[in-house]
Amino acid sequence: MSDTPSETVAAAPVPRDTPRVPAQTRAPADAIRNVRVGRQGLYDSRRALVAYEVLFHSGPRESDPERGDRATSQVIASTFGTFGVDRIAGGRPVFISFTRAFLTGIIPVPVEPAGVVVEISATMLVDTELLAGVEQLRTDGYRMALCDYRGQPESAVLIDLVDYVRIDLAEHAGQQLAELTAWVAERGRELIAAGVEDQPTFERAARLGFGLFQGPWLEKPSVLERRTLTPTQLVCVRLLRELADPDLNIVRLEPVIGSDPGLAMRLLRTANSALAGASRQISSLRQALVIIGPVRLRSWVVLMLLEGPSATSPADRLWKVLARAHACRTLAPESAADLAFTAGLLSGAAELLGTAPQQVAESAGVTEAVRDALVSGLGPAGSVLSAVLAHEQDDDEGVLASGLSLYDVSATYLESLSEALRLVEEIAGTRRN
Repeated sequence: MSDTPSETVAAAPVPRDTPRVPAQTRAPADAIRNVRVGRQGLYDSRRALVAYEVLFHSGPRESDPERGDRATSQVIASTFGTFGVDRIAGGRPVFISFTRAFLTGIIPVPVEPAGVVVEISATMLVDTELLAGVEQLRTDGYRMALCDYRGQPESAVLIDLVDYVRIDLAEHAGQQLAELTAWVAERGRELIAAGVEDQPTFERAARLGFGLFQGPWLEKPSVLERRTLTPTQLVCVRLLRELADPDLNIVRLEPVIGSDPGLAMRLLRTANSALAGASRQISSLRQALVIIGPVRLRSWVVLMLLEGPSATSPADRLWKVLARAHACRTLAPESAADLAFTAGLLSGAAELLGTAPQQVAESAGVTEAVRDALVSGLGPAGSVLSAVLAHEQDDDEGVLASGLSLYDVSATYLESLSEALRLVEEIAGTRRN
């Protein structure tokens, strides 16, 4: 590594001792984890796939309430923030089991009602608190399903609040099943048959009036897996503090969120999940924040703190990526500044994950302009990203090939390193006055 670039441009002195970030940064072990989520299809009477149930899948079964809340948090985060709802369900509704804390509002629900069916266990304690929470979710527009219903008198009051009732066929004899399904059908609720193991069982359930069917004869549960960057605890805590300000302009949070590639990737996918089925795509982190809004963002931050484990410190693995993104924004024309920042951030995320930029772009669901800049170096954002990457590799010819001057790139990068380090130290509470 040389102490100074090999030449100057327009007689301007190139900053000395300009730090160069290694081209292949790798995140430490606590920054990356493999996320798994299970899913099983729900089918109609014509055996057409119409929805998916999304299942927690992460080792031993969680049983205590705190672990159950974490499991629900991980399912929601995986469905909407890691994979994206289109990847999970292809535009179909997703059924997700909620714990009592989510149903009663103790933990805020971070996703919009469209395309989500909230599952309520019929074995859950029914009291005024639960009923009030379920009624509020219904008012907010969520559809709901009462699951594993066996005719329990204590949970019958929930029938009038839900849209679906799921009954496990194996738990009921012929006449008992017929009476139970007739009683539910009289109340106008759609019946879901669980445990469909063969064609005769499927046909019998259809004759009894079931409208949706689930079981190994139709589809066995499958598991999706993806490597992901974990959001940083300190950044999430800082965001909660900022989000407490009632006069907050959400765009003001962009530098803090941009300091954490894992969090930024999660929010880009979340915004794209909110736009599922629309023709629009996300072109920048700033646009994603506007789409999500402060209320949903606060809910997402709480969820990410709950789902754990997550990396504890943003230092080292993050400030270099943030410096790259900041330099890209500063060097780009004003019209492409936000796009360039996002491309720089995603390029760093790809290196942290050890995966191809193309895969990261597809995962985040960004616009074609961002993808072209990230993958092919096209457009104004692609030119500045190419220049910054070349600078990090001590490739002066690569910088010049981008059309930018060595001085501009070196000076901007040096300033960006300082700004990135300042922000990360501030978040970590290590900044020295």
